[in-house]
Amino acid sequence: MWRFLLARLLPFLLQPIYTLSDSDCKWMAVVNRFDNLGGDRNVFFQQHEILSVAEIFKELVDSAIDPDDKNAKYLGFPYYLKINLTCKTLDSAMALRTAHYTGLKPVVTVTFEEPAHAVRQKQEQLQIEMTAAPYRIKGCRSEEVCRMCWYTPMPFMNGSVVMDVMVGSNHLGFPVDDKRFSINVNGYMRSSTKTDRFRIGTKATALNDFMSLSHPSRPLWHTHERAPVLILGDIPMSKVVLLSDTGFEDYFPVEVGIDSCWIASLSCQRKGFSTSITDSIATESTLFIRQNQLVYYFVGHYPILHMRGPGSEMWTRVLNNICVKKLNPVFFVKNNTEYVIAIGGGGQEGQFFLISVQDGIVNATGAIRAQRKTVCQFMKIDSCYLIWVVFSTNDNKFFLLVNDYGAPLFYVVEYQRGGYYKRIFNIPQLVPKAVSDRGYVVMLGTEQYSTRVFSGRGLAFNPFSKIFYVWGNAILQSNDMVSFIYLSNFPGDSPIKYFVMSFNGHIAFVTEADEVWVMKEGSTEIKRAYPSAAWSVYNTLQVMEGSPDHDLNATQAIVTVFFDKDGMQELVYREDPGTTGKLIKRKFPLDHILTYDQMISTPHKGMTHNGIDYIRFTHRCPFAVVRFVDLPFPQRFTRMEHYRVKPPEIMEKTGFYDQKSLIVYQGLVYQLLQLHSAYHRAYADPVHDPTWRWWKNKKQDAEYYYYMASNWKSSGGIYVDMANYVKVYNIRPNNLLPETIYLDKKQTFLFSVYLSLRTTKQSSKMWEIRDVRLTQPLIHCHIIQFLNPHYLL
Repeated sequence: MWRFLLARLLPFLLQPIYTLSDSDCKWMAVVNRFDNLGGDRNVFFQQHEILSVAEIFKELVDSAIDPDDKNAKYLGFPYYLKINLTCKTLDSAMALRTAHYTGLKPVVTVTFEEPAHAVRQKQEQLQIEMTAAPYRIKGCRSEEVCRMCWYTPMPFMNGSVVMDVMVGSNHLGFPVDDKRFSINVNGYMRSSTKTDRFRIGTKATALNDFMSLSHPSRPLWHTHERAPVLILGDIPMSKVVLLSDTGFEDYFPVEVGIDSCWIASLSCQRKGFSTSITDSIATESTLFIRQNQLVYYFVGHYPILHMRGPGSEMWTRVLNNICVKKLNPVFFVKNNTEYVIAIGGGGQEGQFFLISVQDGIVNATGAIRAQRKTVCQFMKIDSCYLIWVVFSTNDNKFFLLVNDYGAPLFYVVEYQRGGYYKRIFNIPQLVPKAVSDRGYVVMLGTEQYSTRVFSGRGLAFNPFSKIFYVWGNAILQSNDMVSFIYLSNFPGDSPIKYFVMSFNGHIAFVTEADEVWVMKEGSTEIKRAYPSAAWSVYNTLQVMEGSPDHDLNATQAIVTVFFDKDGMQELVYREDPGTTGKLIKRKFPLDHILTYDQMISTPHKGMTHNGIDYIRFTHRCPFAVVRFVDLPFPQRFTRMEHYRVKPPEIMEKTGFYDQKSLIVYQGLVYQLLQLHSAYHRAYADPVHDPTWRWWKNKKQDAEYYYYMASNWKSSGGIYVDMANYVKVYNIRPNNLLPETIYLDKKQTFLFSVYLSLRTTKQSSKMWEIRDVRLTQPLIHCHIIQFLNPHYLL
């Protein structure tokens, strides 16, 4: 009878497969506590082993498990990763059942980010790929599947509190695009009797109690790819900050526990008072905020970082006797140390101070100066002040943007640690005039000038490309800190409020009018992405597709713009009728915006053929394409070590895992990572693979264990196959170049680059570039390496 019913129901179960596209369904991933399977999202803050897991492994006598082995540590992690599907055109529960019965399984790849302070002498790159196990949520009769999800262990490694989680498909069932999640340890939470509480303050409730559509956007500052928890302040007239441990996939509004005060003195006179947290910066272990002239920090509780301190119990003031008017971030680590720059005001005008964080210990220097001179004394200026300071950790240099009160004039000054100043550039008082459409003006002193006065707001520096920027109501760029050019494609009608760098090519900046502009490093093209005609086209198309993140009638405001591993993101505050407001993180459609802008701006004309209107472009191929071919295995130049695991086999005929079998999965992953840590070797021969030590005493009984499992007689109803827990040495590159390449001594990597390019004049015929070389400056060696690629045009 059940076969007959299945035959009748199968067409209805399979019907959504043929109507769903790649973009209809998306993965959803949240963390569940060890004792909260099937529950809602829990905060990932516990950092201890689950000891009770080891008891279950003693029952598995018909598997290659030896709990008495001296190398065996079958412990568990405090959390599981719960994976669901959400679809636009299909009920979520129906989508999950359909996906399960058509063979779809999530494949989860966890990448452990390098910590700021390496636990080992050689920092490791580590990935573990886990196949998810189906789990039936309690609440239905045993023969029904009302609700289900998938689970994998949520592992962590000593020394890493930032985990990058990629959820993909096993390519069975209906298609689902890969999705990345940032699952990080939150060291600012504590357990209590009823619920988890924040250490840094009190959780706020309705967003519209302290946020408004009229509030301007503000920058999101943190150590690049090292900060597990992001903090965003600058909410007017409020001590509330937005806290997120998932890259703002979700967030917590928290009122910080500090006193609102103003300690006025002769050296720091009171000019105004604000309750807002004006500046906020997140590092790997510590949060920094500024209110008025006071700077506070809070060290998180991170035992797995091996910090020297236990973490803070309350906010602590730093630079107590200093009048601080601004904090500047330092995005990169130097010698296992993170930094924050404080710019002085009042009696410390023209001075700056360096705050360092190492192993959870916060220290602050005195005023940084050369030969007992401030930068104003070096410049021989009676009254000047610092606007911005950038610290280049690779070069151990500071770059200062100095303003002369009297002129007003702006200068770029270099400070070398150990002590001297060097004037880099005297910025002209007037903005140069663009006399051509090249998009830039070389500043040699002979250029023409407009009547617009230059106003500098800040500095930016990319240590990878060595490109330096001065930004304000204009943008100046230098590739060598000697010669500067003026990028004339930015009109500067609204001055730049903050500058956002991805450090891999793209740059975004937001003006005082909350316009979003984008550019590519090395290019002079600068485009206004929002508001723009291209944005309107994209927004309308999203509404037509039914996207919940877009609404033509909703009132919304940009909260911040930032970059993560998935590209450019924006955080938007929206107030819908009958709601208390909500924050939406959405991928900024940079590729779509630039494509639509290119199509709108490319010369074209309307045509009609057989009563159908269409567009004909004069330039039929205005795009360029770059492809990488024949890349070597990425392990060779990324140092990435990769493990692959599957859940243990179960004797349950429904195919669903229970709590006991998931606990075994936890212990197996824990043991695998434990063996990796205990036997830390780069790519050696398979005999020295850490998993070899796991099974070496049980290999002779493998056929017996397999025989028992084949007859559904494994002890405990669980069978562990040794072949499912391996170290992988031949991951395919898929012709994608990784973000980081390590050029170890005597290493050589060969691959091909194919470039497709046409211009307006050559759009009607193929053409060829001859004698072209691609160049790539190397960060530490300060040399240029030349590649000789093939070209396909």
